[in-house]
Amino acid sequence: MFELTMHPASEGDALVLSWGADDNPHHAVIDLGRTKDYRALRPWLKQASNVELFVMSHIDGDHIFGAMPMVREDTPPFSPGDVWFNGYHHLVIAKDNANQLEALAPGQGEKLSDGIKKFDWPWNNAFHGSPVSIDTPVADAPISLPGGLRLTLLSPADDDLTKLEKIWARHLRSQRMRPADPDDELTPPTGLEALSRLDVDALAAAPFKEDDEASNGSSISFLAEFDGKCILLGADAHPSRIASSLEALGFSSRNRISLDLFKLCHHGSKANTSQELLEMVECKRFAISTDGTSHNHPNPETLARVIKADPNREKTFFFNTIQPNTAIWDNPTLMERWKYSCVFPESPSTAGLKIKI
Repeated sequence: MFELTMHPASEGDALVLSWGADDNPHHAVIDLGRTKDYRALRPWLKQASNVELFVMSHIDGDHIFGAMPMVREDTPPFSPGDVWFNGYHHLVIAKDNANQLEALAPGQGEKLSDGIKKFDWPWNNAFHGSPVSIDTPVADAPISLPGGLRLTLLSPADDDLTKLEKIWARHLRSQRMRPADPDDELTPPTGLEALSRLDVDALAAAPFKEDDEASNGSSISFLAEFDGKCILLGADAHPSRIASSLEALGFSSRNRISLDLFKLCHHGSKANTSQELLEMVECKRFAISTDGTSHNHPNPETLARVIKADPNREKTFFFNTIQPNTAIWDNPTLMERWKYSCVFPESPSTAGLKIKI
């Protein structure tokens, strides 16, 4: 088996990648969404075996807040073979100003760091304790996990981590993350503002301006390969970084990488999927994890770009939540015109969505 489960994660990610024998698969857990999302996922985590990797892609609240109730527990619900997470001291190492732990900024990043140490979890072992960065020498080759999964790191680079180091404390404050804050988030999400109609041509032609948020640029994103199949898990990474990493691997618009699934970056944000990146991938299946709150993701420009980049082949969009900004694409006229289909969870409130690779 080789499958990706997009669990309900509010506007964020709570992913489980599974591979190997159907009766005894291996797993990688990638992000934990918001606090309520972790609590819904915890029963599965508690009974899971063979969790070979836990990735916390970056410090945005819709990815890391779910880890906060976990690290308060005396005993963790699962024991990963390795943890990939860039704490503040990794940013300092990336900056090449120090090779030791400095005074830490306040926030959930430190709570997770403390939790990793409390649980005595292996931390960036695949990188020998160094930052999870494409500039770390071990990232020059794919990293193998038990059961035969191979991961090729695409993001971040040292300079992405350096940018975050400069604003770590300010960013955590902006996310309402402070040591004294309760783990439950009290600010209600903003409402959704879905479009009433879709003009694919006009949306795809809208000018592209790349995301410049340092926290998103620090995202851990990678290719995952198993049994001859390959997927790209983009986290919230910047598309230019992923494109440059793919180029370094020998891929281009003339030599596209063949993907069996692309989990689009930043929940389908219009600033994180560029035409340049789409021209480098050969892919007919695209996954988006978000309930649309706070940022109205996925942005219609992103799906329009994906559709226009490959207008003549059948494509499939996988959504882990039925919400206005995803349901609007479930339009028979549009689907016939642009050769795509939509897949939604059968039980939208609790089940998430499993995608067989």
